[in-house]
Amino acid sequence: MTLESPYTQVCLDAFINCEILLKGQAKKRTLLSAQITKLLNECAHICMGTFYAIKNNSINASRLALLCMGICDECAEVCDSIDNDLFKQCAQACRYCSNTVSELVVDGLES
Repeated sequence: MTLESPYTQVCLDAFINCEILLKGQAKKRTLLSAQITKLLNECAHICMGTFYAIKNNSINASRLALLCMGICDECAEVCDSIDNDLFKQCAQACRYCSNTVSELVVDGLES
């Protein structure tokens, strides 16, 4: 677990799960649709960006958390529709990330 906060940990977990799927695709040379590949890539990048924004106490952390929440919800929905354990695991990590960072979004709106 990262020492920073539970928010950084869930972002990192979602990033790792998306990257595992992307790397698995490259190793096995399986063909995911371009749309799914793009979604996984975007989700991983936004989660990592949110991780660093939170870690560095960026004034834009809540804005990035909003993006993270949205892309993670979308990624979770798509991954859940695929009958594969790694995709189900990714869906769970992304959904948990979205639910957790939503607290930052609410805090940011109240500020």
